[in-house]
Amino acid sequence: MTLSESEMLMRKNLIRLLIFSACALTLALVPASAAVTPTCADGQTLAYYIANYSGGCQIGDKIFSNFGYTGPSGTGIAPTPAGITVNTIDGTNVVYPGDIGLSFNGTWDAEAGQTADGNIAFQVTVVGGANQLIEDAAIVQSSGVEGNGQAKVTENGCSGAVYPCTQTWGVVTVQNGQVDNFAHNTIFTPTGTISVTKDINVIGNNGSAAITNVIDVFSQTNVPEPRTVSMLLGFGLVAGLVLRRKFQSVRS
Repeated sequence: MTLSESEMLMRKNLIRLLIFSACALTLALVPASAAVTPTCADGQTLAYYIANYSGGCQIGDKIFSNFGYTGPSGTGIAPTPAGITVNTIDGTNVVYPGDIGLSFNGTWDAEAGQTADGNIAFQVTVVGGANQLIEDAAIVQSSGVEGNGQAKVTENGCSGAVYPCTQTWGVVTVQNGQVDNFAHNTIFTPTGTISVTKDINVIGNNGSAAITNVIDVFSQTNVPEPRTVSMLLGFGLVAGLVLRRKFQSVRS
């Protein structure tokens, strides 16, 4: 049976539409190229991180960005950003093996009647995007007190880019002569990004208190990947059915 010109034109347009749709779907499934994220420098100061990593730096499968510091304040000893050393935790930390994070090292010290305070802020995003979601985090605090001094780290964590974040998810307090207390908190519904603010505070009272190190580590859970292969197969099946119906209508 010979096809008419209109039927031939319809057939050509349908084929072009299917080819265009297939190309568009393929391009949508290919991730766009992105700028290379630098590796977080181990042993640099927080001032360096604030100045150089506003757009983020990477450790393992996580990107840390938007660093900030408020302080120092109080009558005791508290560091400036230039006095805080940042060490990277790449999954080999003995306390939380497999977790990724940052260690902030400085001296917050308060003798009797003194206080010292500083606030560190940053954002952490898992590289896996929708296929990897952060589900828990931990704080580790190295500190010591004498008498009724108090050393405290209050950690706020919010899902997404939220500043200021006021959702407290972890508080680590050392008092009454304790040393090196730490806490692990399972927090929030799994999320791709967390905004963190930590308030590092020491109060001497009638004794003394000091904090020398605060660690943040994060771990995530896997979520099912999009069934891209199933999408393509489904698209091909639908396209085949459309072509078959068109050809049947032409031949009838």
